[in-house]
Amino acid sequence: MKPSDFVQLLRAAVVDENVAIYRDLFTNTLTETASDTYWQRALALFNSLSPEQQDVFFEVVRQIAVDTTSNVLGVIDGVNSIDGINEEFILTYGDENKLLNGDLQSLFLVEEEKVLKNG
Repeated sequence: MKPSDFVQLLRAAVVDENVAIYRDLFTNTLTETASDTYWQRALALFNSLSPEQQDVFFEVVRQIAVDTTSNVLGVIDGVNSIDGINEEFILTYGDENKLLNGDLQSLFLVEEEKVLKNG
């Protein structure tokens, strides 16, 4: 697997699939059927939004997923730091321990830009 393949798969799994899951949960769960107080409150908020505002809500959810994934990849690449950790991270794949990290954050952000431009 190449680093570019990894970030494409990661973006699809973490960003696209999770946003789709949230969209499904928010649009298809009735507030009164939610047993968790957090979900009841979240659903009540979502349901109080206009359809246009609900679209913006999912844009924000997507952007949060993108930012979070980008930051984690930046830590793995050594671009972003975590207080108290001075060692470098190494991400490998497969039996041959093929090195993946080094440019994952940049590759991820380029891939996300391509997806946004192509709709």
